[in-house]
Amino acid sequence: METVANLFSKITYQTLTPIFPVKEIAMLTFLDTAVTHKWSGLYLRVVACLLAYGALMHIGNILGWSGTPWLQTPLHWRIMDGVLLAFNAIAAVGLWRRQPWAVVFLILGIVTLQLIPYTLFRPYFIETPDQAQTLNGLIGTELLLLFGLIGLLVAKK
Repeated sequence: METVANLFSKITYQTLTPIFPVKEIAMLTFLDTAVTHKWSGLYLRVVACLLAYGALMHIGNILGWSGTPWLQTPLHWRIMDGVLLAFNAIAAVGLWRRQPWAVVFLILGIVTLQLIPYTLFRPYFIETPDQAQTLNGLIGTELLLLFGLIGLLVAKK
């Protein structure tokens, strides 16, 4: 039985050409080349390790190791734990394998699953002043990761 990562790695430009216009294929070609550069590849592996750590933290939350039993946390926190666990695990595997799709997945995930919810829906995630500081640190970290990745890809390093 094939893993999801193996199925994604079989996606080629020839299979995508009938689906996506040439402009999108050019972007994939750029990413395919960019992930092979020395510094970009190393950065992707570091980010993959951070995402794997994040997945473990979400598992810890679900198991109740964060100090609060998981079922006593607000529903939206539990939903985000599940969604971010899946996102972190899939992105970590893809980035470790230096897959171009994983770079797009990471950027979209950071924006849609972290930056937008934690800025636009901020009151839903903060119950104490300490949580506000933690959330600010998380948003700052995500922005640094995002800009670092974009900088390396553009610089072709």
